[in-house]
Amino acid sequence: MLLLDYALATPEINEGIAYYFVQAGCQVDYRQFYPNLIRDDLTQYSMIALFAGRTPAFPSGMMSVHEVAVAAEFVRNGGLLILGPNLDGGEGANERHLFNHLLADLDVSIRVCNDQVEDDVNGYAASLWNRPFYRPAAGHPINVNAAGRLAFERSTSLVAGPDVNVLLTSFETARPRGVVPVIALARAGNGFVLVAGRYLLNATGISLRISGEPLVHPEWLAETQVFLQNLAGYLISLVRGTTEWVMVNPLPPAAVGPVGLPDFDLDRAPVLDHLPDGIHVETFQLRSADHPPGLQNDNPKSKIQNPKFFAALNAHDPDRAAHYDLLPDERLYGWIRRDGVRASWGSTVDWGAVWKNRAEVERVTDALKACGVNLFWGIANCQAAGGTGFTEEEKAAVRQQWEWTAAALDGSSVKWYPTLDYRYFRDEQTRCYGAQGQKLDAASPIDLSIWRHCWYDPMRAIAEFSLTHPCIGGIAMDLELYGHPPAYNYYTGYGFEDECFFTVLERWEGWVDDGLLRSAAGLQLLQRFDWLRTHGLLESYFTVLSAEVERICRTIRDDVWRVNPDLLFASYIFTTPCNWFDLGVYRGFSAPERPLILMTFNIRSARMVEHLRARRVYCYHASVALLGMIRREEYETVFTNAMRYGHGYWMNNINAVVYPSPQSVESPARQGMSTEEAVAAIREANDKIGGHYAFMHQRGDNDALFAGRRPGRRREGRVRGG
Repeated sequence: MLLLDYALATPEINEGIAYYFVQAGCQVDYRQFYPNLIRDDLTQYSMIALFAGRTPAFPSGMMSVHEVAVAAEFVRNGGLLILGPNLDGGEGANERHLFNHLLADLDVSIRVCNDQVEDDVNGYAASLWNRPFYRPAAGHPINVNAAGRLAFERSTSLVAGPDVNVLLTSFETARPRGVVPVIALARAGNGFVLVAGRYLLNATGISLRISGEPLVHPEWLAETQVFLQNLAGYLISLVRGTTEWVMVNPLPPAAVGPVGLPDFDLDRAPVLDHLPDGIHVETFQLRSADHPPGLQNDNPKSKIQNPKFFAALNAHDPDRAAHYDLLPDERLYGWIRRDGVRASWGSTVDWGAVWKNRAEVERVTDALKACGVNLFWGIANCQAAGGTGFTEEEKAAVRQQWEWTAAALDGSSVKWYPTLDYRYFRDEQTRCYGAQGQKLDAASPIDLSIWRHCWYDPMRAIAEFSLTHPCIGGIAMDLELYGHPPAYNYYTGYGFEDECFFTVLERWEGWVDDGLLRSAAGLQLLQRFDWLRTHGLLESYFTVLSAEVERICRTIRDDVWRVNPDLLFASYIFTTPCNWFDLGVYRGFSAPERPLILMTFNIRSARMVEHLRARRVYCYHASVALLGMIRREEYETVFTNAMRYGHGYWMNNINAVVYPSPQSVESPARQGMSTEEAVAAIREANDKIGGHYAFMHQRGDNDALFAGRRPGRRREGRVRGG
């Protein structure tokens, strides 16, 4: 089986999809940096999955018009094709359009809609906002003894006409169209086509976007796991011809209209016959070499093959995890091992109106102490304290609020981590551009002046401030690009402006052929991504950029430690760290004996943390506790889950506790609680979990949902012509 992801996601993002097919007997190949079909794929694989990228709204790989005919030929000749659209809007619109065009060419009565299924009645609290439940279609073999409703993730809806199997639907209470198909299967020629949203298929794996895991009941995903395993087994049986086609559609067949014209430019790159030299292919497989015949043709030429072996979904090595948990110095990190991370996001510097008085600052700090948290991070406008672009009046006001905050927290059990924040970046002289020319209103990530004035100088200012204020426990970095539309992060796919491109060409001198470098130097912005892809250099390009970011961040880290060697580093990122930029940042600021504190929306994090260690990113992980999504009686469960599946939690947010907002997902007032009730509930939950954290981690019980040991991984392979 071949899995291609136009989003250029790292292999660990898609291993949760590959897992089910591996368990059912497949060997699954994945090539991150050549996500497009080639002619060889038609003869080497019996199953191919295509997952939508981010274009045209954001840069990534993208499906070419010419791949439509190749994919159609694959299906007509007996292959099984899986199409995984993205969500609604411009992110993934290219593949949505071409998937629909492909389905029409195959005369398959399925269409992907430009919408998103939501359900306030049949839904559950996820780490951010609600997610809908879905209903398995009764009568189909994969749904025998299935639960009546399943927790998955966000998805677009589908239109399903005659002769289409509908395997999963929304409920009557769903918006925008009530009961609609979300997973559908059809025959075409001698083959089959399955259409299912990419986030549905990866609901139990590591998320590319904000996680849709049930916040209070992550164990519900065990039922979702059964559905996905049954689905993979059924698809493989169809390919092998060992099961009968069973027709089930609980909905009346819908009319399927023509495919319209796109309002964006399509890619018309040709389909190559063979892979370019040096492309890495990750292979997911079981330890056993025995595979059912006919599912793959193992032909390693034209690729470097990297086997990845499975034991169980989300499995990790608890002994190795415990080793890294215990490696850091007890004096600096013992509080995490004893009590876990009990953090809160918020601000004492800038929220609502710009400047606050001392009494308002102390309302926030008093609430932090009363809740029993041990880490406070959030908006601090560090750039005004040490960066550029601020008036003397602005700098003085920020400095005053820092003094008030420190005076209130010094001597308490709450450590403050002033937070680097993109919303305060000033004097940006460059701009970042993506693979297809998309402009990001943020500085080039290789712009050294930004690193100096917006990262280094503010961090030095925090370090110097910490010398006289013991409440400063570290420095946090918020990697969300506030105020720099349209993206939330520097996704893989950004970084093709001159600053990045010519930095890489300079680093390649003496390593890459001089003739290639001369050719590359003359490329215009819109030519660069495709040239790198077809020359097998895309992986090396992003590796060089990431290494440059790592080098810069390590220099900053070491200089901060020259001022105060006891400061820790923490960071928030709204997705799994999987882009070249954030991986470079985290490699630069972390080390095995000095891990950073990583805060995300992921709940079950042990497998993610293990993958990050393999990429030289070392961290303790804290998952979100979004206060407006949690009922009073659920605080203890949410905090306990955070300790069991990771190293603690971060609340979002303390200001929404102190200043209630019934409409906010960040405020307990949304659940009908007053400030006093919320503080009491949080404190009570913290008191109840007590020392349970240390007990759970001594047992290696930090991913109990899908327990199992992960075997070691070996790296080997052959290069075309080698």
